[in-house]
Amino acid sequence: MSRAAGIADRYVEAMNAGDIDAMMSLFAPDAVLRHPTGVYTDSDAIRGFFLEMVFTYAARLHSVEVLSQGDMAWLEVEAESDVTPGRQRIVDVFRLDEQGRITDVGVYSGNTVPGSDD
Repeated sequence: MSRAAGIADRYVEAMNAGDIDAMMSLFAPDAVLRHPTGVYTDSDAIRGFFLEMVFTYAARLHSVEVLSQGDMAWLEVEAESDVTPGRQRIVDVFRLDEQGRITDVGVYSGNTVPGSDD
């Protein structure tokens, strides 16, 4: 497994555990997170995003596929929470620095997975 793919796996683990410290340990201090709700441009903003937008809703990720090349990883997941019905398909695209920390992540979400709200 590449370093980038390993970071993607740790990202899913931290998300599912609701562990903000584990999540933040994956990010460089000057990282940027691009999400449909906005662009978060430093550690404090990214921490706030996870605490307010993700962990509050007890989001759970189910890894579908991880692809990596060099300092990049593409993570495809199905996400669900207790707040919204069904599962949503999401792709996160990561770029890492020399220390293996996330410097940039783009989060791209799609439609609810058909039949997942049964």
